[in-house]
Amino acid sequence: MEFVPSGKELSHFPFLKKAQDPIRSRFTSLGTLLGTPKGEALISQAVTRVREAVNPKKTRVPEVVGSPEDEIAAYALARIIVSCINDKQLIDRLTRYEAERAYYFLVNEEEWNSSYVQDDGEYSRLWRAIADELGIRIAQDRMPVPDYVELIAPLHDDRYRLVNRRVERGFVAINKNERYELLRERIRVLLRRELPHRVPKDICEQLAPRAAEIKKVYQEQMLRQFGRVEESAFPPCMQALITALAAGTNLTHAGRFSLTAFLHNIGMDKTGIAELYARSPDFDIEKTIYQVEHITGRGGTGTEYTTPACAAMQTTGLCVHRDTLCERINHPLSYYKAKKSRITKKFVPENKKPETSKDTAPPLKEETR
Repeated sequence: MEFVPSGKELSHFPFLKKAQDPIRSRFTSLGTLLGTPKGEALISQAVTRVREAVNPKKTRVPEVVGSPEDEIAAYALARIIVSCINDKQLIDRLTRYEAERAYYFLVNEEEWNSSYVQDDGEYSRLWRAIADELGIRIAQDRMPVPDYVELIAPLHDDRYRLVNRRVERGFVAINKNERYELLRERIRVLLRRELPHRVPKDICEQLAPRAAEIKKVYQEQMLRQFGRVEESAFPPCMQALITALAAGTNLTHAGRFSLTAFLHNIGMDKTGIAELYARSPDFDIEKTIYQVEHITGRGGTGTEYTTPACAAMQTTGLCVHRDTLCERINHPLSYYKAKKSRITKKFVPENKKPETSKDTAPPLKEETR
């Protein structure tokens, strides 16, 4: 007999088709729902979900305790809101959050699922149902190379690199301990493919105030992460590209793309980026602004590109003047954050102890709870 997950089980994995179908029938008109008290409550729940996704310090709940229908609806609304914002990095963060959340609930299923039943073998009925829907054959110990390469792209563990795997006749060998992690990445890939949704303009207009709230929080979080642009913290590859511009050298397409994406990712606006390119001998203001907007996702395409990783920079011949920090990182943005953190700590003055006098009471100690 086919296994049918309960409402509570579906609320922990709201991306499943069986979870989405009842919600579509219950909330037939999204535009009408958003204007109701119920809709406002669901939007607040969705905003909380997105804010949790962008927060670097996540608080993982042990289980979903609210209404399963509301939980699933809030998941769907969160994806609609980030689609209206249409920021690639924000979408990436939400899909990774949802994948990691699902992974957490899967590996801890016995703790929250009172209906937990281990099927024949080592996996639960729910685990098998999710794997089947997502196209992961968990009983097999191999996976087609194209599927494997797509799943392991964001995984930095050396054991996942294709050169370290046993490959036979177009299949990669998989051991049973890796299947949970690969299922997590399968969830992330599938959820990312579906976004951004094509949301009607009037719906985005209704959601605009809450979308603006999320953008503000996200921008503040990014500012805390990268702060003011610090050119002395640029990795050697980016410094070399800027030096070439200053010398009047025309950059290759790969060089322009890498530098523009990097400067955008660390918070430089398009005007500042364009001013750098003004040093180039073939500078064309309209062409430059168009290219910058295209790479940063502001030119109508909606696709916002990220800085190429170190491996890609090496492939294009842009990885130059490597230093000791380069040996320990694998991405220009990671280099920038690490170097800037060093610079910031170096110049932060030590806090002076407050002077006290007979007439001044010493500062109260913070209460320990």
